[in-house]
Amino acid sequence: MIPALGFGLFSFANTAGADIKTVGIQAEPAETLWVRVTAYASVPDETDNTPFITANGTHVRDGIVASNVLPFGTQIQIPELFGNKVFTVEDRMNKRIKNTIDIWMPSVSSAVDFGMTHTSIIVLEDKPAPVIGRATTKNADL
Repeated sequence: MIPALGFGLFSFANTAGADIKTVGIQAEPAETLWVRVTAYASVPDETDNTPFITANGTHVRDGIVASNVLPFGTQIQIPELFGNKVFTVEDRMNKRIKNTIDIWMPSVSSAVDFGMTHTSIIVLEDKPAPVIGRATTKNADL
């Protein structure tokens, strides 16, 4: 088994044994919401006629959620159900559905087994990482 290394929002499988350093965005809790949480799978009965493409134009995959109240790209956590796992809003639901997070699952049976629950979610706010270096102009002394 390959060890997985976690850094903030990112996890990497270290296949070469090298040190991995990350630079980027750190997410911090911005808001906590109480929502209904359901699950869906990529079948035409639960989606439109392109079941493997999200409303944002990406392919479905683990960690994708649908929401009608949060903008595309919003990152959330559902700590009571998934601990520190980070989900990204890339899909939408029928317009009549509000106050719901719909988690993509790889199969209908997984979605049915998940069922429905009410719980709190944490909406994460992106914060720029600390500056590590400075940019210089072309004519600057290096």
